[in-house]
Amino acid sequence: MSAGPPPETMTHEQASAELAGAALDALPERERALVLAHAATCSECGPELRALASVASALAEAFEPAPGERLDAPHRDALRARILARVADSRRGDADSAGTPAGPRLVRDASSPPPRQAVPARREPRRFGPASWMALAASVAFLAAAAGLARIASDRDALRRKVSALSAQRASADTDRQRLRAELEERDRLLAQLTGPSVRVVEMVSAGPRAPSGRMFWDQAANAWTFVAHDLPAPSPGRTYQLWVIARRGGSLAYVSAGTFTPRPDGSAIVRATYPLPPNELAAIGVTDEPAGGVPQPTGRLVISGNASD
Repeated sequence: MSAGPPPETMTHEQASAELAGAALDALPERERALVLAHAATCSECGPELRALASVASALAEAFEPAPGERLDAPHRDALRARILARVADSRRGDADSAGTPAGPRLVRDASSPPPRQAVPARREPRRFGPASWMALAASVAFLAAAAGLARIASDRDALRRKVSALSAQRASADTDRQRLRAELEERDRLLAQLTGPSVRVVEMVSAGPRAPSGRMFWDQAANAWTFVAHDLPAPSPGRTYQLWVIARRGGSLAYVSAGTFTPRPDGSAIVRATYPLPPNELAAIGVTDEPAGGVPQPTGRLVISGNASD
């Protein structure tokens, strides 16, 4: 009973001619399997195949895109197809230059042993031919150009991000500059309200056993009032301080609220207000202890006060 056709094999010369294609994974699956099977038992083809595979791996790593530069699947497949086409062309070129067919010849084991004959001297295995090296160089150059384009695109995106970041920093710097300018202008106004030629100062002293003090700076030209206090005790819970401008109205006194405030932990406070008042109507300045939120007219104890005539 027949055991079936013997397996197909590849001669040493055929396998050595296809080592480069096998290393580049550019052979049909069946031919590549035959080359690998031969190289596994051949002392010459095995080391050469491993060396070629190492070179192919090194080339692949050399042109691996950097993070963020990886090609998408369609472009990657197109590149691989182009490389395989170049290798196929080079195989045909190498075969034509040697005067032999491009593909391997598949032979079957004979059912009976062949007649004995003189064994010819083994030929040196054909190395990776010039056309194949030219195809590989062209493929590598193509990959290098593609990687270069990817890096250029990445650099362009990085520059765009830097420009955007610098624009944001500039906008932030402009905002800070405007804020500082506003603060400087505010301090200049405060200084003018404290030291201007039309500023009238009312000294204020404590009305109780402690010694808080304060001054009211009245810029009559700008109708601006700036009150500065020192050593004020913290008000009781639910209480606040309220500042009063006390004016003469006919034969009586009118109390005009200039705002409520709570001193800082060190007892200092600054209160600013704008209120037009004829110079001859100011009678006094006072601070009283009132319920939180303030009152229309003073009801609490007088904390500090100062007469305009002092």
